[in-house]
Amino acid sequence: MTDEISREALHDILRGVAALTGDAIVADLARLVGKGVRADISVAFNPKQIASKRWLVDTLAEILPRPDGPVWVLGAWHGVLGAMLLADTRLSIPQVVSLDIDPDCAPVAETLNHRHVASGRFRAVTADMMALDFAGPDGVRPGLVINTSCEHLADVPAWLAGLPAGLPLLLQSNDYVREPDHRSCVPTLAAFETQAGLSELWFAGALPARNYTRFMLIGRR
Repeated sequence: MTDEISREALHDILRGVAALTGDAIVADLARLVGKGVRADISVAFNPKQIASKRWLVDTLAEILPRPDGPVWVLGAWHGVLGAMLLADTRLSIPQVVSLDIDPDCAPVAETLNHRHVASGRFRAVTADMMALDFAGPDGVRPGLVINTSCEHLADVPAWLAGLPAGLPLLLQSNDYVREPDHRSCVPTLAAFETQAGLSELWFAGALPARNYTRFMLIGRR
C-alpha cells in the first residue's frame, strides 16, 4: 500500500505549482502548509468552495469593482476569499477585514495573506458577526459587507434589520437543508430575495452544484 503524501511533499508540490503557474495565492498556500496548518484548510480550498468564491469575485468585478471603503468578510474562516479579492486586478479594494468568531482563524488568515498584511490591505479580526458595530473602527464604515453564510444564521431578516440603512451587501445562501447547522436555507433564489428584503438589488443569481444550489444577492440594505 502506498504511503499517504506527507506535509513536506505537499509543500514541495504546491511550491512547484506556484512556480509553474506564477499564481501568488498558490505560493502563499505553499508557505502556509510549510509552516503547518489545520487540516480543515483542505475544506476551505476544496473545488466547491473555490468555485463559489470564484463566482463571487467574477460577479463583483462586474457589479461593484470599486467599493467605497474597506470590504468586510463575515464568517471569513481562513481568509481564502480575502486573498482572492485582493489578488484580482479587476477589483480596487483598499482593504479586506476578515472576521470570524473562531479565534484560531485569524492567525491562519494572516499567514495566508501575509503580503497584504504587510501592505496594510488585510486585517483578520476575531468577532461575532451578530455583535458588530458596522460604523467600523475609528468610524470607518465598510464600503461592502460580504456574508456567504446566511444559511447558518438563525434569523436572517433580524440580522439584516440591525445593519445601517444603505449599506452595500453581498449575500450568499443555499438550499442544502440536510446540513444540521443550516438554519435559514431557502428553496429558491426568489425566496432568498424575499428573505433579504434589500432596498436595492443590483444582482441576483444561482450557482448549481452537485447536491445543492448556491444563491447570491448584491445590493443595498
